[in-house]
Amino acid sequence: MNIVIAGGGTGGHLFPGVAIAQEFLRRDGAARILFLGTEKGLESRVLPNLGLALETVPVSGFKGKGMGQKLGALLALPGAFLRAAACLRRHRADLVLGLGGYISFPGIAAAKALGIPSAIHEQNSVPGLSNRVLGTIADRIFISYEESRPFFNARKTVFSGMPVRMPRQAAETLSDDGRLCVFICGGSQGAHAINEAMMEALPSFESSRDSLRFIHQTGAMDAEMVSREYEKHGFTAAVSPFIDDMYSSYAQAHIVVSRAGASTLAELALCGKPSILIPYPYAAHNHQEHNARAFAAKGAACMLLAGELTGSSLAQAVLALHADRKKVADMAACARLLAQPDAAGRVVEECCRLAAQKGGEHGYR
Repeated sequence: MNIVIAGGGTGGHLFPGVAIAQEFLRRDGAARILFLGTEKGLESRVLPNLGLALETVPVSGFKGKGMGQKLGALLALPGAFLRAAACLRRHRADLVLGLGGYISFPGIAAAKALGIPSAIHEQNSVPGLSNRVLGTIADRIFISYEESRPFFNARKTVFSGMPVRMPRQAAETLSDDGRLCVFICGGSQGAHAINEAMMEALPSFESSRDSLRFIHQTGAMDAEMVSREYEKHGFTAAVSPFIDDMYSSYAQAHIVVSRAGASTLAELALCGKPSILIPYPYAAHNHQEHNARAFAAKGAACMLLAGELTGSSLAQAVLALHADRKKVADMAACARLLAQPDAAGRVVEECCRLAAQKGGEHGYR
């Protein structure tokens, strides 16, 4: 099969596609996978390192942009559509899968125009605008949360769960030197508010310095500042702007401090990691808070809203778990119960069925 996956920009719109691509290749080593993305998105750096092909499309988003930028993005859509259509023809695509976000628009629209089977995957409990629109033309809609089902055509909607690229063995901590390992990862681009709060929290940890260590993904802007602060306060910390191998970091961590994007939560569940979740307050439809509340209600996480986030409140949350290792273990068990290790397999199986149902030679060939 020749598969085109339209997704990128951020980790949340890229890594589920990587998991699906790897599952296609695991099942069929002859499968040809092509990603559609942008030059500026995370995909341009991550995919070449994974040996996955990428072609870029000149498209940009509307959210949070000024009127001039929105107009420019709108005017670029016809060119993006033509570029995507050319990519699909050249790749002789049997199926196109969109992962939400603006890059999905030209890919799925081109598939529809060319008569190629298409599907979308919705990561969050409340669908974003892109997938709400594309759901009307896609042949299949995969959802990660049952709460998002009412937004789509029931006959086309399939519950798959959230595909993640973590190996199943990531659930266990690799080594334990007796110190509580705290992994801070605001997201693929970091989170400045979390970085600042963590630095403000460091003086509160000084009496526990010998029993704590940190792994911190900061994003590019804050890496130097964060590294300097850990050193200033005498803490052991592995600081990096971006972590390619999240598995090794999850495997070392006892607790994780993070945003509440759907991909991150799926990884936390698969790896069985207790978490302190700080939802991004400006996420579309406030979906990160919905995600975090679901995890907290199941006993897998503690939650701090953006308005509650200070150095003091974050320190208090970390120290409470530091003092109660049984609670950490209980939260880990609850997190594992939320795991969906077969999500990528469900997507691949249904995509294969869809391609077979709509099989035969496509009209453009």
